[in-house]
Amino acid sequence: MLIIGLTGTIGSGKSTIAGFMQDMGAPIIDADKIGHEVYLPHSFGWQKVVAAFGESILSQDKSIDRQNLGEIVFNDPDELKRLNHIVHPLIIQSIKDVLEELRRNHAKIVVLDAALLIEAGLESLADEIWVTTAPENVLYKRLSTSRNLTSQQIRQRIDAHMPAAKQIKYATRVIDTNVPLDELKAKIALLWEEISIRIAK
Repeated sequence: MLIIGLTGTIGSGKSTIAGFMQDMGAPIIDADKIGHEVYLPHSFGWQKVVAAFGESILSQDKSIDRQNLGEIVFNDPDELKRLNHIVHPLIIQSIKDVLEELRRNHAKIVVLDAALLIEAGLESLADEIWVTTAPENVLYKRLSTSRNLTSQQIRQRIDAHMPAAKQIKYATRVIDTNVPLDELKAKIALLWEEISIRIAK
């Protein structure tokens, strides 16, 4: 089983590429989705986060208000580290469990889609690391449109990631997503074909 760790700064097109690869037949492990499950009300992760940050981060239905929590951690690097120290081990264990199930089911190519792949120590689980990149002005345009974030919110979220230049040092492949969508899809299709041939040998 070949595990591709897919990462990149917020807005860099990572999820788009994951979608292409899912269409080609790869199971996708979405670390962000698993992260959301860690926050489910009254789960172990929920209890730890609420104990650390207080009940002011809760919505009326007792779910964690991710936007409220984000305002706390993205404005204070120490608070972000504290949150990551709580949730990263829980996310990593869940990902390992999913990988083991996929291995038992004889999956050939698996994509681990994780914005914090390197920061969370998940790169050790991957056979290849693909890093998506795009110019910063493109990131701002995408995020202001797709997520309705202000410039300040975008800056905070970009700064919360490892800089692209550092991510690239870990990369097996660097994928520039600042191209027409059809061109990007064709590029991923070629990579998929190349990998499929390689693992079939």
